[in-house]
Amino acid sequence: MQLIPSLDLMQGRLVRLRHGDPRQATFYDLTPEDWIGRLAEAGARRIHLVDLDGAFGRPRQGGFATFPARFPEIRFQLGGGLRDRRTIDEVLNMGFDAVVGTLAVEQPSALRGLPGDHIVAALDLKGDRIVTRGWQAPSACASTDVFEALRSLGFNRALVTDISRDGTLEGPGIGATAWVAKEGFRVQASGGVKALSDLALLAEVPGVVGAISGKALMEGFIPLDDPRTRTALMVGA
Repeated sequence: MQLIPSLDLMQGRLVRLRHGDPRQATFYDLTPEDWIGRLAEAGARRIHLVDLDGAFGRPRQGGFATFPARFPEIRFQLGGGLRDRRTIDEVLNMGFDAVVGTLAVEQPSALRGLPGDHIVAALDLKGDRIVTRGWQAPSACASTDVFEALRSLGFNRALVTDISRDGTLEGPGIGATAWVAKEGFRVQASGGVKALSDLALLAEVPGVVGAISGKALMEGFIPLDDPRTRTALMVGA
């Protein structure tokens, strides 16, 4: 079970949203570069970046483009507004894995031919429905149809967020995570992770290979100086 730090970026700054709502934003004084440096020293091997400006339809931020070259020991994955094939290709060419939400749900055939080991389908769940477009719209597609379409194209990596728990530190959404994992995906679980003990709970779910944590790491609920944290950060997924 790999612990994957998450950095949400808005206007070049680190931010955390509650339930994905930009009106409930907490900005941090620490720069993204400084925080990534601290995570790298602690042993991080994968980091999840979210371009919230892109996710909400604003011009894409460019400050993170150099991160893969500056921190070669870390595998970065980038999501937020990757809603067309050209943008996904650009992200892959910069050295990121692409985390694709809206397009993967609404038009999965557009991903045909992309490398499966560098694509992560972002499946954001509100109850039993997938939501898209920065969590602002419910998908018109049945969730099971989305799962089947992605698997048929060779994509089996998914980042699953229970948005009712995102940014709340209320514990992970085990039900949502287990549901997608049972459909044949290697799942990164996101939303609500608050302590190292949550990783143990998620590790019991077959198919879950990683846990995303943003607020818990940044605010010290999961301490970077704990040897268990270092071990979890360094696990491969």
